[in-house]
Amino acid sequence: MKKIIIPLFFVIILLFFIIIKGINNNKIQETIFSNPRSGVAVILTGAAARIPQEAALLEELDKRGQLKDLVFISGVSSGALNSVMLNGILTGKISWDDYKNILYNLKNSDVFTQEGKKIPVNTLPARALYKKVVEDRLGYYTIGDLPYYTEISFTHLKELDLKKTTYRMCSRKINEETDTTLNLVDIIMASSAFPLVFPPVKIQHVKTIPDVEYIDGGVGDDHVPFQALLEFEKFRRSGIEKVYIISRKSDSIPEISEELRGIGINDKGIFDKLGISLDAFLSKGILKRLEAYAAEAPELVPRTYIWIPDFEANFLLFDFDNLKKQYELTTEWAKTHDPVPLEIFLQTHQVK
Repeated sequence: MKKIIIPLFFVIILLFFIIIKGINNNKIQETIFSNPRSGVAVILTGAAARIPQEAALLEELDKRGQLKDLVFISGVSSGALNSVMLNGILTGKISWDDYKNILYNLKNSDVFTQEGKKIPVNTLPARALYKKVVEDRLGYYTIGDLPYYTEISFTHLKELDLKKTTYRMCSRKINEETDTTLNLVDIIMASSAFPLVFPPVKIQHVKTIPDVEYIDGGVGDDHVPFQALLEFEKFRRSGIEKVYIISRKSDSIPEISEELRGIGINDKGIFDKLGISLDAFLSKGILKRLEAYAAEAPELVPRTYIWIPDFEANFLLFDFDNLKKQYELTTEWAKTHDPVPLEIFLQTHQVK
């Protein structure tokens, strides 16, 4: 076990450093568009097994009529999955009840399997699930098949110098790297390949990006994938009227040891005893990117709203056996809480 835990400790610490590594907060000049602002954009962060929390908030937005003028979606990791499903729901290919039925019946074995006490785990079950839902049920084979302007992020990490290159693949050609013919399941698998836990993924037949293995875009600059929204505004030469940034709650207690036990590794509570919290680092990463968003797109600040559920229950990031409970708790919470203006959110949540 020592041969596993000691290297694992340094790899996790390295991962934390990558996630919260300093970012460029320099303001850029406000973009002036000749066309009037219009439309709604939705930005979805990563959520892992807390994916139903984001889905429940999206359903509530839809029920409130806030997605009628939706023109752009960006997502990373589990947020990428929700962005694809939102395409299907808003175009009538699938209903919210259908989506909930899929989530409610998921088990860990539908997402990953494990041979021995080894990581990364085997994610072939996830690929089979995505093909069944995304290709067979929704009919989306390439990212270009998505009816809405939809961007999905993934990252290539050069381990030696920690250089991160984030690629933003869109359903329409809004940037240089986009290739609308690439397989959508490949892109989803790459975007949701959380490092260390899930294996990196190759995207087949790439021409506009390097032919390498990719990982979760949230590890790069797209912890909150807002850059693609700025690309979209520039592409269509008009600004967005309203932006919703949707995320999942962060647990309040260290649970790395429990996360490891869920994937078959017993560290004897070492990480939790040290007080190392994956959620704390991920939450700090989200706040830093929100601050960067406010600095880089000040004209969007008064038009942007944050929605993150806040209830007492805690849920592991890699436990897919309790998605129904998460969905129901978030739905109840959302009925009595509204999205928070970005400016107010940043005033009450500061990076420590």
